[in-house]
Amino acid sequence: MALLETQNLTYVYGEGTPFRIAALQGVNISVEKGELVGIIGHTGSGKSTLVQHLNGLLKPTSGKVLLNGEDIHASKSATRAARFKVGLCFQYPEYQLFESTVYRDISFGPRNMGLSEAQIKEHVLHAAEFVGVKREWMEKSPFDLSGGEKRRVAIAGVMAMEPEILILDEPAAGLDPRGRARITKMIENSRLSTGKTVIIVSHSMDDIAEIASKVIVMHNGTPVLTGAVQSVFENAEKLASIGLDVPQLTRIFLRLKAAGVDVRTDIYTLPEAKRELLRLMRERRARND
Repeated sequence: MALLETQNLTYVYGEGTPFRIAALQGVNISVEKGELVGIIGHTGSGKSTLVQHLNGLLKPTSGKVLLNGEDIHASKSATRAARFKVGLCFQYPEYQLFESTVYRDISFGPRNMGLSEAQIKEHVLHAAEFVGVKREWMEKSPFDLSGGEKRRVAIAGVMAMEPEILILDEPAAGLDPRGRARITKMIENSRLSTGKTVIIVSHSMDDIAEIASKVIVMHNGTPVLTGAVQSVFENAEKLASIGLDVPQLTRIFLRLKAAGVDVRTDIYTLPEAKRELLRLMRERRARND
C-alpha cells in the first residue's frame, strides 16, 4: 500500500459557471514511504493544484486522496489529521511569515497541534537547527532577515510539525545560485537523515535531476510521464512536445554526442558529468600512450 495516493482525482475551478476550468483530470499517482518525488511541468499544468489536494487544502470535485489507505476527506477529523501529517510549504513561503519573532513563527504549527511548551520548544529548536536557522535569530523579527534566511524560517515552521510527508512548492524560486544550492542540499539531507518522504514542485529540471528518486511530469492537469529520473528524462522528444526540456547537463552531452564525441547521454547531475568526462580523458590518454 502506498503512503499517499490519488485515485481518479479531478478538480474544477468555477464549476457551473462560464469560467469553468478543469485544473486536474483523472489524476492517479502514488508516493511510497521514503521517496523524494519531483513534480515538474510548465505554468498552468496543475502542479500546485495537485499538491494542495495532498494535504486536504483543496477538496476534489471527484476522486480521492488516500493517506495510509484512508480517504483524507472521509471526515473533518481525517482532514485535520492529514494537514499535520502532510506538511505543505507554499511557493515564496517567506511572504507568509507574520509573527513578531522567528521563534513564534516556527512554533505556530506545533502550538496548534496542542503540544506542551516543552514539546514546542524541542520541535522548534530541532527544526531550526536542521534547516540552518541560527539560535541568535530566534528573538529577531523574521522581517529583518534576508530572503534566503526567511525561506529557511518558513520551511522550519513546516518541519517543526514533524509531518510524515513534506511538500515544497518551488522551494528555490527567486534565490541566487548559492541560495538554491543550500536549499537543495537541505532537502536532500532531510530525506537521507530522517527517511522523510519529500515531494518537490519545481520548474527546474536541474534541481529535480539532482535529488529526486522519482519524477512526475504534469501537462494539462494530468501526469504524462512518471518514473525514475533516467526513464523520464530519456524521453527528450516527449518533454519537448509539451514545452519542457532535459537538464542543462544532459543537453551538453547530447551536443557532444552529436559532434561525434563518444559519451553517454544519460547524464543529469554534476557528479555523473565529472565521472563521464574523467572516463573520456582516461581513454584518450590511453590511446595516445
